[in-house]
Amino acid sequence: MTHAAPIARLTLAYGAGVATGLAGAPMWIAPLLAMVALLAPDASSGRPGFRALVCVSAIGWAGAVAAPVVCHTVGFDREARVTGRFLATPRMGSAPFERSNGCGPITVVVPDRFRSPEPTAGRLSIVEGRWRRGTIRPWFEATSVEGVSVDLAFPDAERVRVGPLGELRWTAVRWRDGLVGRLSTLYGGRAPLVAALVFARREGMDRTVRDAFALTGIAHLLAISGFHVGVVAGLALGALRLAGVGHRRAGPGAAVVAWMYVGLIGFPDAATRAALILGLVAVARARGRPASRWSALSVAGLILLVLDPTKLASAGFQLSFAGAAGLIAWARPSEAYLSELAPRWLPRAFVSALAAGFAATAATLPVVAWHFERVSLVGVPMTLLASPLVALALPGALASIVLDPFLPGVAAFVAGGVDVLLALLVGATTLVGEWPGISIWTTKATVVTASAGVVAALRVARRPRFGGPARRRLMLAYAAIACTGWPLVAAGTSRGTLELLMIDVGQGDAIAVRTPGGRWLLVDAGPPPRGDPAAHPVVGALRARGVRRLEAMILTHPDADHFGGAAAVLGSVDVGRVLDPVLPAGKRAYADLLAAAGSARIPWSPAFAGQRWTFDGVTVEVMHPPSRSDVERSSGGDPPPVAVDANVSSVVLRLSWRSLSAVLTGDAYTDVERALMDEVGDVDVLKVGHHGSDTSTDVDFLATVRPEWALVSVGRRNRYGHPSPRVLARLKASGAEVVRTDESGDARLLVDRWGRIRVVTGR
Repeated sequence: MTHAAPIARLTLAYGAGVATGLAGAPMWIAPLLAMVALLAPDASSGRPGFRALVCVSAIGWAGAVAAPVVCHTVGFDREARVTGRFLATPRMGSAPFERSNGCGPITVVVPDRFRSPEPTAGRLSIVEGRWRRGTIRPWFEATSVEGVSVDLAFPDAERVRVGPLGELRWTAVRWRDGLVGRLSTLYGGRAPLVAALVFARREGMDRTVRDAFALTGIAHLLAISGFHVGVVAGLALGALRLAGVGHRRAGPGAAVVAWMYVGLIGFPDAATRAALILGLVAVARARGRPASRWSALSVAGLILLVLDPTKLASAGFQLSFAGAAGLIAWARPSEAYLSELAPRWLPRAFVSALAAGFAATAATLPVVAWHFERVSLVGVPMTLLASPLVALALPGALASIVLDPFLPGVAAFVAGGVDVLLALLVGATTLVGEWPGISIWTTKATVVTASAGVVAALRVARRPRFGGPARRRLMLAYAAIACTGWPLVAAGTSRGTLELLMIDVGQGDAIAVRTPGGRWLLVDAGPPPRGDPAAHPVVGALRARGVRRLEAMILTHPDADHFGGAAAVLGSVDVGRVLDPVLPAGKRAYADLLAAAGSARIPWSPAFAGQRWTFDGVTVEVMHPPSRSDVERSSGGDPPPVAVDANVSSVVLRLSWRSLSAVLTGDAYTDVERALMDEVGDVDVLKVGHHGSDTSTDVDFLATVRPEWALVSVGRRNRYGHPSPRVLARLKASGAEVVRTDESGDARLLVDRWGRIRVVTGR
């Protein structure tokens, strides 16, 4: 930062102090920093000296320590209560919720059975439930929601006085939520996508569409970012100029319009940052002074961190500022370099857009990889394709919302045009999202290693003795080493950890197992795909993790909710072998699956008790059903009867690794569980049988196996009433922590070499 603006140096120092405080630095840091600041020499120059930087860093540390960082002090998976207001009505099962204790917004998931009457946005509510671990941040699973008055919720010293400004804010929240609710009349099934583009509300989006945007690297277009604010400000600037407003006044006027839009959508981080920068640049130009992009970005970051230091830990905050910094630092150099390589017939606007996309993507790459453990390889070209569609759809969507109360016919006409643009956007994104190899699954350790190597290479390349050609050769050499070494690093960092991934397939079962050596097994494959097989949840989950081969796919029994997605899996990844009970099943889909495996020359063999395989130290043992010879021996030589109910012969598996023991029971009934419970003994993880039906998981079985974690794979609002309240009560009485796909989405159980289990859920 030797050439950075003074305000940028101060902002970085303040951010470093905030990061230190958020990381849990002890109290002795403060006097140590004070002593360093007093003893350090302070050179007189226009730039802030070392002493000033240390003091600013200490102030940032103090602000972070004083902020209420830990707001769920009771711990995970325990009964808790939060009080506050919903920022949106949880129409699709979840919504942001702002707590009244000042800890900031969280995501509250409200299951269907607790949504009558439905919670209302902006109304003070008490929510009871449990904290759950999420992929990015914790979330709260509600078991009851009660709307209350301020006096009842906050008696005596804890009374909260909202005041006129607060009431105005919550009135705006209710008004905005009403606008979101009216979108369904204009856009039908695409209303959730419009809500994401205009109001930053993504709770109701279709999972397939949302995953496609993430895989293709354009999920940022679904969040209100600087792009959206820039589109609104550009439209306002053009309108003001057409109205005859002068250049110096049009800029601040466009900034005011942008701030009104940001206030309408609730001041999200990225939009607030963009509005701050826009306002600072507009004021500087109106006063006839040169506008410094680094200074504007730094002032915006400093303001947001001073107001709320905990924002620094937010993935959205980090992505927003990293992307903006990348544009400032690398967009022009990248454009100059690409202009030399690009043919003359290529439009300069395309080259500029390509350079900007590369700069922003390169800057946000470590942040994306760290938080989401996945990197898209088509983010830049997809951004170039999708950005014009969003830029055209956004003003049309805003116009339709404004016109709807006054001219519903005109609003519907405009919405029809917007719907065409959105159909093109979703179609292109879904099509590209189905391509294999467009996303790389990575780990946090890989991110740290690669980032450290990039920083080291840049430092070496900036030495004076490395000229232009030598510098480029050095960077190319590093890139080649990084590309070839990436798989080795990823494989090395995954060793020592076992993962059980319960995939949310709706009403069905699918559990993927990753061994410490990076090999994968699949137990069941969920129900049949409703459309394109490539869009099946199991295929998407495997592709998202870079799985190209399954050592084995074990189908517990020939029911469609367990084997229905197997054909889609066979068509997407290599499968070493398939095992199942080999029961006669008069189902066309099962016969087609057998034919598909045969044409692909995939071995298919029966699974029976006594079989055992070991993969990278993980032992997979079949405990049920018994083999044909065992049945004949126990029945005096008579042939085994044909099972009318396939669940009777459901495959039961035991996975063992170091001190971990997990049992996957398929749809086995109570009599099977009782016959096996003494052999099973204590287990750490139990896949609850038959989706939590009363036909499985009785008191005697639970008293014997005593699971620490209970996994229930079940569909939302299923017609079977799964899981049974009685089974849930038994699990709770046994002390097991229950994880359900209908409430938590995908669930990852990560087991380290010491047997410690960490559960991460998708919602």
